[in-house]
Amino acid sequence: MTVSDVDVRELSEQHTAVVRHTISMDETSKIPEWILQTMEAIQRSGQEIAGPPFFRSFSMGEDSMDIEVGWPVAEPFTGDGEVLASTLPGGVAAVAAYYGPFEEIEPAYVAIQAWCGEHGHEIAGPPWESYVTDPSEEPDQSKWRTDVHFPLKA
Repeated sequence: MTVSDVDVRELSEQHTAVVRHTISMDETSKIPEWILQTMEAIQRSGQEIAGPPFFRSFSMGEDSMDIEVGWPVAEPFTGDGEVLASTLPGGVAAVAAYYGPFEEIEPAYVAIQAWCGEHGHEIAGPPWESYVTDPSEEPDQSKWRTDVHFPLKA
């Protein structure tokens, strides 16, 4: 497991197609199923996927978390049953690439939060993970790249 240096990037707002759930910590195993569900809804709509799948946590308690899972899309998504339109925020963000198994990503969050504190940046909203590497194409978990984004106050 490795974490890259933290970069500050200017991001454009990104339209997304998502499912949103409040789940227990035991239900995180459903994330791949929801990623597939959103991809199928995007395909049915005739829209184009515009980036890697992502996971965003709006709040995390001791027993549950409010999450959104989906894909960036080129145009605003119109909705399809449980799959809804949303956006990833534009603006300044602290971003680091994490390489390793998904369930061991916490050190990337800690590293970005520490970097923000050391450099005087204030976090402006919920972070998200973009799954750059497709596990079905790369079996070596140490090579799985996940970009972790923390929006920052300007």
